[in-house]
Amino acid sequence: MKKILLTTIVMLGLTAGAFASSLTDYEAGRAAYDAKDYTTAITKYDSAIKQNSKYAEAYYGKGEAQMELQQYDDAIKSFTKVITLKPKSADGYYGRGAANASKQNWAAAKKDLDIAVKYDPNNYEKYEARSMVLYELKEKDAAYADIEKAISLAPNEPTPYRLRALFKLGDLKFRAARADFSYAKKIEKAKTKAEKKAAKEAKKAEKAEKAAQKAEKASK
Repeated sequence: MKKILLTTIVMLGLTAGAFASSLTDYEAGRAAYDAKDYTTAITKYDSAIKQNSKYAEAYYGKGEAQMELQQYDDAIKSFTKVITLKPKSADGYYGRGAANASKQNWAAAKKDLDIAVKYDPNNYEKYEARSMVLYELKEKDAAYADIEKAISLAPNEPTPYRLRALFKLGDLKFRAARADFSYAKKIEKAKTKAEKKAAKEAKKAEKAEKAAQKAEKASK
């Protein structure tokens, strides 16, 4: 009995070690992706997957990096693995839909994005992506309905307005397109201003904290 228990403890320790290693590799993959080093990101994600073959998030990250490198067939495989591991993963279907759209497999992309929207009905990006596919499929009424939904979910995001402007340009509605482009630009300007203000306040708070720590240290 003691021998079996000891074996179990050892196995649990090995499993925990492998999990920690895969998590570290995953984080390194995210860092490489954020730094736009997509090849390194894939290598790190592969390492995480080697440690944990059921690491759906690592497969998704790998798919994202493959998309950036225009390795669309490989990305489809990665996102399909996400779906296999998590059948109700809206992001898995979203990623595969985007990859199919990049290959101009519009029908397959729509099928994936329909499921993505079903599982994540409050995410504007998924409606935005499906609207582009619908427009390419000449389902313009549905495309406009999706982009309007995206705008209703994220009224302060510029990309849905810009996409709607592109649709209107394609339909030769130049004045309406110009209005959307202008509004998107206005939103971007406001966001940039807010981000700069937040960064300035964060820097000010950091400076105040350092001063307080210095004063506390001096008082001891």
